[in-house]
Amino acid sequence: MTPFQIPKATDATWVKPLLNAEGLALCNYSFPVLFCWQHAYDFRYARLTSSLGHSYLWPVGEGDPKPALDAITQDAREEGQPLRLIALTQYHKNWLEANYPDRFAFEEARDGFDYLYDIDRLADLPGKKLHAKRNHIHRLDEAYPGWDWTPMTQADIAPCLAMDAAWHQEALTREAAEGGLSTLDDEHRALVLALENREALGLDGIVLRWQEEILGFTLGALLTENVFDVHFERARGDIQGAYPAVNRSFARYIREKYPQVRYLDREDDMGLPGLRKAKESYYPDYLEVNFSAVEIRCDLTSRPKTEG
Repeated sequence: MTPFQIPKATDATWVKPLLNAEGLALCNYSFPVLFCWQHAYDFRYARLTSSLGHSYLWPVGEGDPKPALDAITQDAREEGQPLRLIALTQYHKNWLEANYPDRFAFEEARDGFDYLYDIDRLADLPGKKLHAKRNHIHRLDEAYPGWDWTPMTQADIAPCLAMDAAWHQEALTREAAEGGLSTLDDEHRALVLALENREALGLDGIVLRWQEEILGFTLGALLTENVFDVHFERARGDIQGAYPAVNRSFARYIREKYPQVRYLDREDDMGLPGLRKAKESYYPDYLEVNFSAVEIRCDLTSRPKTEG
């Protein structure tokens, strides 16, 4: 079987160049995502490809993808499964249809569409559509005069972890009362990994403060040359304007530090209605469409038998 391994922060040295070579504006192909969400999705990767259980990402890197596709196909066969591919762009879909006609059935993965926004719009919040966001920030200005933000440093990690722990407990209590299906534990664990391994993962961030009190923070990393991926965002939900303020402040920080960046990728909504509403409220410039694919023509009867 293909020797898939659990992600480690130090693997960034060899995994990130392969992901960068592909240049895909999808958060699934971000090393911090693979590392930080490994417990939630059981991410594994090998020198040939990346995978998620019996579903596989497109094999990243340079050269002909067919040998890597053959390898993960064999890996799936040994598990008695058809090959399933996720987070495929339109280019990948077209390539598979041209090179393996009638082999796969495709489906749009709407819950996995990434939301991309023009960085200038998020940094400046112009026009009528974003008027409400500006008003929320004005309320923050009135209630917390002199609030400010600074780039995140190592000294900020402990207080940010403490803020997230409090945020997490409050959110768990609120969701328990509402009786909804929670993904909060997975997100909390991923964020803790991100903060604890910030430097190794190459994550950049800011911290929003009023006096000595943390009102919010955010973390992200370059995804492609002109797309910056916003991996995590936290803000005090009980303080009006904290979320749009940290969002706008981070956009301004990235615009100044990375002048080549044109878009902020605020990742997908996971099919959660509240998260979808929040992302749509900023009116994305476009959604990065992606597909899943599953083999409809494959022979599972010839797979090797397991001993025992």
